[in-house]
Amino acid sequence: MRIAVYTLLTALIFISLTGCSVFNGSEKDKNESQKINKTPKQLRYEELNEEIERDFDDAEAHYQLARLYMTDRRYSKAEYELNIALNFKPMLREAQAAQVKVNQQLGNDSKSAQLADIYINQTKSKAEEALLLGQAFQNEGLDDYAFDCYQNALALAPDSAVLNKQVGYYYLDQGDRSRAEVYLKKSIQLNPYQPDVSNELGKMGVSVEVPKSKKSSGFSLDRLFKKNEEKSGQQ
Repeated sequence: MRIAVYTLLTALIFISLTGCSVFNGSEKDKNESQKINKTPKQLRYEELNEEIERDFDDAEAHYQLARLYMTDRRYSKAEYELNIALNFKPMLREAQAAQVKVNQQLGNDSKSAQLADIYINQTKSKAEEALLLGQAFQNEGLDDYAFDCYQNALALAPDSAVLNKQVGYYYLDQGDRSRAEVYLKKSIQLNPYQPDVSNELGKMGVSVEVPKSKKSSGFSLDRLFKKNEEKSGQQ
């Protein structure tokens, strides 16, 4: 009798464990299948929400999530995330430019213009910040605001090779090749080793000789952006 009971208990335990294993396996397969069927954007949404759940103070994660909402035209949700991002990192220039763009899309033109004025005024005394905000505005297609930032930066740092290069490319985007040439030529004069600028000037028919040895500008703004470019290349 005891042997029979023991055998029965052993069988029940085995069935239970086997069932759990099968269930867990099927759940895992189901989760993997669902993951495979999701689009890269859906997976990115999940990834960013998980990052925010781990660290709600992560301003960059909130900004990136807002960018996703903007691509899906979910502007109210984007504005919410941008408000959080700027609450934790008020000088996040990309988020500032996105906030201006989002309010335009929401039809809040007055608020959008007011925010742009506030952000531009924040950078009026700092060339590097004006340049960063200008680039952020330009990336959002807010060219008029970008131009204001570049003009402010040029007033503070007229001899920056990086800044003159950026303004030159701005005019190229606007289709103004004559103004673009002026700033690109000045940039190459300030820092002769810029193959991309040399190539662009070459397309305009301007002959530029690139030196064999690389020279770096001593201007603080140029050093700052050289570091940023190196950092971006490592990511």
